Amino acid sequence: MVYSPPQAPVSAQLTRRVPSTGWTTSAELAPRRAAPRTRKYDIAFLDGNGCVQQASQIAPALPVFESGFAALARGTLIATGSGPVAVEDLLPGMQIQTLDNGAQTLLWIGSMLLIPDAQGQAPEMGRLTRLTTDSLGLGRPMPDLVLGPYARVLHRHASCRAQSGTDSGLALGREFEDGEMVISVTPVTPVRLYHLAFARHQIIRANGVDVESSHPGHPAIRALAFEMRNLLMSLYPHLTCTDGFGPLAYPRFSIENQESRGAA
Repeated sequence: MVYSPPQAPVSAQLTRRVPSTGWTTSAELAPRRAAPRTRKYDIAFLDGNGCVQQASQIAPALPVFESGFAALARGTLIATGSGPVAVEDLLPGMQIQTLDNGAQTLLWIGSMLLIPDAQGQAPEMGRLTRLTTDSLGLGRPMPDLVLGPYARVLHRHASCRAQSGTDSGLALGREFEDGEMVISVTPVTPVRLYHLAFARHQIIRANGVDVESSHPGHPAIRALAFEMRNLLMSLYPHLTCTDGFGPLAYPRFSIENQESRGAA
């Protein structure tokens, strides 16, 4: 007499054999949720003793993380107390000229690679925005300014008041693209992007254009789960808590129409 084992329910029937682990059920073979994309973030910062420290960390490739890094392309000239300096040559502790508060100590520099052909990333994360000389006014910029996908430019126009209640606000540089003077550029190789942070949110001058310093934005921070929020803060070791980012120097908003773009 040949023994026949009892049949398991269909949902748990064996579907294939894996020599190293034995039998595998169809439930175990169900597609798994894809892990979130990650990227490498590099930072330099002043520690509590005033010494420059450097670190690198792998963290999620999410807007709340990327927005704090993907702003200023290599070669951007930043106004300092001793004249323009390329962003890649800055060091924490240097004095940077700000629009509203004079010279301020640079506390943190973040950088990451923009990779144009990376699979699964948002389309804007593979593109740069080039503002040609004088595209926003005489000497703004001078020379051409190349911005990352999360750079924000101080924008002055009456239409700002409808959204933010003031005549000045911060708009994404890529929203100024018009296909002529401000254009979208897809680099052929990876490009390193930078962002800068101070004791509070500041407006700094990059190639003659007023741009904001790094600030993830409080709504985006509050939307994070506790563990993810801690991971984000680990990229800003010069701060002790999310309140350390402080308020925005100017409100953020989206450009509403083509007419408003020419009055930045």
